Amino acid sequence: MVDEPGGPGGGWPDDAVDWSPALKRALAQSPDEIGRLMIQLQGRVNDADTLLDLMSRASREAVRMIADAHGAGVTARFAGEPFTAAHTDDAVLLIDEGQYDEGDGPCLSAARSDRRVAVTLDDVRVRWPLVAAAAAQVGVRSFLAEPLHVRPVVVGSLNLYSRREGGLRVPEPDVLVVLLDYLDRGLADYLAAQPGEAPARTLVTALRRRQLVNQAAGVTMARHGVDIDQAFGLIEDEARRRGVDVGVVAADIVGPTG
Repeated sequence: MVDEPGGPGGGWPDDAVDWSPALKRALAQSPDEIGRLMIQLQGRVNDADTLLDLMSRASREAVRMIADAHGAGVTARFAGEPFTAAHTDDAVLLIDEGQYDEGDGPCLSAARSDRRVAVTLDDVRVRWPLVAAAAAQVGVRSFLAEPLHVRPVVVGSLNLYSRREGGLRVPEPDVLVVLLDYLDRGLADYLAAQPGEAPARTLVTALRRRQLVNQAAGVTMARHGVDIDQAFGLIEDEARRRGVDVGVVAADIVGPTG
């Protein structure tokens, strides 16, 4: 067993007292791999931005660590319509939009039934033709959706997509335990930090702001011939100079047609 999964200067996640029994079993089974995953996911969620960060990291780690997972994302569903809060690529977003248009699909079925949904493209063609059309367009052939909770309520799902027929049938259970545990706790912390507010609206607002800033960074890269980190730096510098939020600067850069 490693003592410091983060390597020199690293250490165990600082929320060890909150580890669930399943999380401890997963760590005991695969201390190096699971320890490093937990390091990637650690950090308390206290607002919409930190929740979006966690969802994005969990989606990326799912693709990195789960065999046959070629795309991943998180669907959030509080009161109101579901929406994609994190996605690893545009293919995931396209399939998710097909599910929302159909009003059903693997992720919505998992959230509704509070059960894992593992299906192939053939299964989806029979049940959800709009979803199947979107999936076929981007080469996805297998789906896995796991419900996410703020106990006892299901508030979304972690969704995995594979380009291999029959993929994701037996995913790495320890990795899933960690991903779901951290996402559930992050969602619970987020809702606890939103007393009297509409959590979906707050999260969507933060998501749109993030997308706008990313779009502005792309425009800045093209205009000034800089890399992505430098582009974000220029936007942040301008926000500080003007004493405004980076979203305001991003909106000015993108313009009314962005």
